[in-house]
Amino acid sequence: MLFKVKEVDPGATRIALVKHAGEAMWNWLKSSKPTENKHVLDNEPTEIHSQEASNPKIIVITGMSGSGRKKTAKQLSLDLGIPYIVSYTSRTIRPHEHNGEDYHFISEDEFQAMLDRKEFIQSVHLERGSYGISEIELLQALEVRKAVIVVVNHDGAHAFHKKFGEDALRIFLYVTKDDIRLRLERESAPTGIVEEYLENYAEEVVHKKESEYLLQNFDPDTTLQKIKEFLQNKI
Repeated sequence: MLFKVKEVDPGATRIALVKHAGEAMWNWLKSSKPTENKHVLDNEPTEIHSQEASNPKIIVITGMSGSGRKKTAKQLSLDLGIPYIVSYTSRTIRPHEHNGEDYHFISEDEFQAMLDRKEFIQSVHLERGSYGISEIELLQALEVRKAVIVVVNHDGAHAFHKKFGEDALRIFLYVTKDDIRLRLERESAPTGIVEEYLENYAEEVVHKKESEYLLQNFDPDTTLQKIKEFLQNKI
């Protein structure tokens, strides 16, 4: 349920919505408890839980940089009619990216102001910039569909799991180093970005052990189909 506040002060209105919507979220999710899982590391998603959906679900697309996380999330959103929450970032926009579609690109000062107002449900600061997901945008989307899709790194995936327990369905996408290089080159990514992603490969791939579902994204259509199959009784 969203609480409508008469818009006199836009900043105060947004903060009030976040506060009340956050209380509603915790009422929905108060019965959820995090669980420890074991995984089989292969090319198939590993299903840990099999139960019918009850609480709102956060579909967390995580994995390795350059593995096609955002593209998968956007297509999944279109196919299933589940809102995809676009993150805010203070990093520089890259070739072929579009503001409001890939990220909400804002300045570091604007990002810090949102952070100070506690508008992010999850945020992280990396060397190339800060990233965050708006709490009010996520909660408003949950009111419509009771499921949302977010794309985050391993820190973000851990934060959502810690906050929402088993209602955060983490799906880890991974690819080979050669795949990352080829994809970034096709997108005309700056050389520094390509090198950064490849250097971080070993550090990022180990986090696939933490997610509920593991999938090598060697074919986008196959990836989407398998994700849909695993989400079928969970959302």
